[in-house]
Amino acid sequence: MSNNFSELTFDSKTTVKSRPVFDDTSNSFDIDEKFNQYDKIQDEFVNIASHEIKTPVQSILTYSELLYSNPNEIHPEYIEAIYRNALRLQRLSKNLLDIAKVENHALTLKNEKFDINWLVSSIIQDFVMHTRNSGIKTRNIQFLFSPKGRILVYADKDRITQVISNLIDNAFKFTQRGTISIRVIKQDDRVTVSVDDSGIGIDEHIASRLFSKFATSSENGVGLGLYISKNIVEAHDGKIWAQNNLNKNGATISFQIPINIHLEDLTNHQVFQ
Repeated sequence: MSNNFSELTFDSKTTVKSRPVFDDTSNSFDIDEKFNQYDKIQDEFVNIASHEIKTPVQSILTYSELLYSNPNEIHPEYIEAIYRNALRLQRLSKNLLDIAKVENHALTLKNEKFDINWLVSSIIQDFVMHTRNSGIKTRNIQFLFSPKGRILVYADKDRITQVISNLIDNAFKFTQRGTISIRVIKQDDRVTVSVDDSGIGIDEHIASRLFSKFATSSENGVGLGLYISKNIVEAHDGKIWAQNNLNKNGATISFQIPINIHLEDLTNHQVFQ
């Protein structure tokens, strides 16, 4: 497939701190203004999170009441809806916990050796199976991934799984038909993972803040996944970026992390899959 992209590239190296830091020379007006901005961001976070929690909770209650009022009737669609919204709540609660860790600089890594090609393959299989079992329409989307051998990395396997899953989920969310292609490329002592979709591309209105909190043009998300992914990647001394595809629909989001494995160590340590 073509690797040509537009020149419009959005980097993620903007650092977001958990609380404002002020210079001693700042006057009281500037301090008050910065505190007001910080409070506004916090209020926005609470409001959006509350809205996102309220919707699935209400759905679960509604379908549960319907099942409770008709105990002798079987309604698989009600059960599927309850399960789907429970998963949505689970995902949101996990994101909120991760946000708290990021904001408090408490995001820690538990590194281990593993084959990142094997990891990507398993994530794709799990994602397809999950969408089918959850009653989510997979539409006319084909997942493409052609791994070439093993690529061993030393990183936090669970956190890298979270990043790749977020990128695939993001691509799926904005793709109605076509393909979602995943590529893993090893270059010297670094590895790059790219998720390329044939969807609607990156909205120009959120392009500059794509990796910030609450940056989303989807009705089915709060806009935390890419922000969390950015912080996980940067905790690995890596980088993450996005770009709209050239001469075709969709966008590509990529991240790169160091492999952190020395050849002389490969025979002395177990490789985890």
